[in-house]
Amino acid sequence: MHNNGVVDSDQLAMLKTILDEHCQSSGIEADSLDREGIASRLLALFMSGVTGIEDLKQALSDHRFSA
Repeated sequence: MHNNGVVDSDQLAMLKTILDEHCQSSGIEADSLDREGIASRLLALFMSGVTGIEDLKQALSDHRFSA
């Protein structure tokens, strides 16, 4: 779990993996603004207490971003 707004290296790696998988499956390019928006949403979810891998994946799937 994050501590005082700090994400450790293991958590960051997990978030990056979730982001990479989501973007790849959605056809979102690595350098797109859509990816940045998804990354922001993912971090916000995590910081608000959604910390489970499947919970985060589901939350991203439930929130559609335009490609």
